[in-house]
Amino acid sequence: MNALITFLVLYTIGFMPVKSASDTELIQTIQTSLRKGNAGQLSARFDKTLELIIDTEKVDFPSVQSTHAELILRSFFRKHPPQNFQFVYRGASNRLRYSTGTYTTEGQTFAVYVLMRQSSNQEYVINALHFRKG
Repeated sequence: MNALITFLVLYTIGFMPVKSASDTELIQTIQTSLRKGNAGQLSARFDKTLELIIDTEKVDFPSVQSTHAELILRSFFRKHPPQNFQFVYRGASNRLRYSTGTYTTEGQTFAVYVLMRQSSNQEYVINALHFRKG
């Protein structure tokens, strides 16, 4: 029985995603950027194109250039300056990282979804960013 438990534990650990320092750095950059409403800092981690959805602004782009996405986010942060941002859930699979969080502004709360994909140079970049009014 002990051998079976040991095997299951080692099997599970073998398939758990390994978080690197760059993963932690990316998560911290996203969290800090959203807490401060810093579109420039956040956009530095965007893929060349990404999916951007901001339902209150009627923004729904399945593929938008990162520079255009940065301008849209600057406008959003001006209209809805952050009071707080907190991650609620983080997960991973194969070459993906995904997170959900809560963005709080005066009188409004947004559910935030962030999808990150591993690029060809092995670093994670933001591939999708959604703000949905809660």
